[in-house]
Amino acid sequence: MSDFERPPLDQYTFEKIDQSLYEVDQVHWSLIAEMRVKKYYPLDSPVPPPRREHLRHLIEWYADRLFKTEADQYDQFRPDGRYPAWLSRLTDRVVMRVLTAIERLEEADSKTLILGYHGLSRPEVEQDLQKMLWNTAKRYEQGNAPSLISSEPAKEQRQPKRETTNTPPQESLAAQIKRLQNECNITAEKMAEVLEIVPRSVYKHLAGQTIPRRNHIAAYENLFSELLKRPVTLKKVSKRSPESQ
Repeated sequence: MSDFERPPLDQYTFEKIDQSLYEVDQVHWSLIAEMRVKKYYPLDSPVPPPRREHLRHLIEWYADRLFKTEADQYDQFRPDGRYPAWLSRLTDRVVMRVLTAIERLEEADSKTLILGYHGLSRPEVEQDLQKMLWNTAKRYEQGNAPSLISSEPAKEQRQPKRETTNTPPQESLAAQIKRLQNECNITAEKMAEVLEIVPRSVYKHLAGQTIPRRNHIAAYENLFSELLKRPVTLKKVSKRSPESQ
């Protein structure tokens, strides 16, 4: 491997990075695949509208997570003169990884379209991603990029207070999840996949029949925060609720 390809991390860290990138792929391939639209619709069926900006957001979010997942592991090498080159090479790899993913998703079903239907082209996506990741790389070089993987705060430091969403005072937990789901335009099935629970449990959360467990609430918050690109905190309502499942 070239000295300017990746920093001299140990093999365990490289394997950890590759596994994390794979996990990012699993989530985002499914989200982008949901943007598939049939090439032909019968006359008695409505045709879905193009969603150019939504697809663009999904693609940029995917690339952003890939980049930060690996770049966060480079922090110790910031003083190294090769650090900018490593970030530049990482940018190229991330762009190629995203474009290859989209290409494979489109080829997997010859009866559907993704980029073309929604008004995007491969050169346009490539240019947008290069520009976005170039800016992100510069922030990493300057040491002021928000990391995707946050390290545990030192014991003498206070945990920063998390910003909360502007929710009505008595809005139920179920109503908050439903509202954020609609804002993110994500299906219950996809939320279940990210939370690693069965869709039936998500439907119960949305209906207020059961209260999500603490780890599921945290998973909802992380998912909505990433989709909306702002910190999201779900507020618990003080009134007594049914037992969680």
